[in-house]
Amino acid sequence: MSFRELELKLAIDSALDYQRLCEALPGFEEEKKQRNIYFDDQRQLAARRMMLRLRIEPPSAWLTLKIASSRREGVFDSEEIEEAVALDLALALEAEPRAIMRIDAAVIEESRTRCESPLQNLVEWGRVENRRRCYRVSSGLLVEMDETRFPDGVLRWEVEAEGDTPTLAREFLDRIAMEVGVTLQAQTQTKSQFLAENLRT
Repeated sequence: MSFRELELKLAIDSALDYQRLCEALPGFEEEKKQRNIYFDDQRQLAARRMMLRLRIEPPSAWLTLKIASSRREGVFDSEEIEEAVALDLALALEAEPRAIMRIDAAVIEESRTRCESPLQNLVEWGRVENRRRCYRVSSGLLVEMDETRFPDGVLRWEVEAEGDTPTLAREFLDRIAMEVGVTLQAQTQTKSQFLAENLRT
């Protein structure tokens, strides 16, 4: 399945600010525990502003290819191609990431086509753990509060809003944040970009 993803991402300074905002948001739906595993072949995908990810979110899992097109004031615009993966297969890939070369997945074939490369040496280059709290604040606005743990123990907090009206989402979130004394700033990097930068330093 292919679709356009328009997403507002705003950085949160601390765990305390994250908790304050969580408590202030209306429409809580659920909390998810996610594990993201990223793959590339000698940065061929990254060089073309693409990202290949396996997300494990029991009882579900997905393979996703994201193709970035633009970022402005915290609004990330990308094309996303997603495919459901059986949980047992996803767990096997988590334990042995090189096995991704042996699975039959449309997303991987699409990655090769878009990259114009056979990607014969797809390997895991990093992984993160994410705690996500979801809030349906209106029929057209889903807010996701993320606390992400990176391999070196660094934590990062952010709020994401999906929908066709990022300006209205920003106004809503700024208003809630102001009420509880939290400052939100436009995010400049995705989770995978932040991870890649940390691994290089």
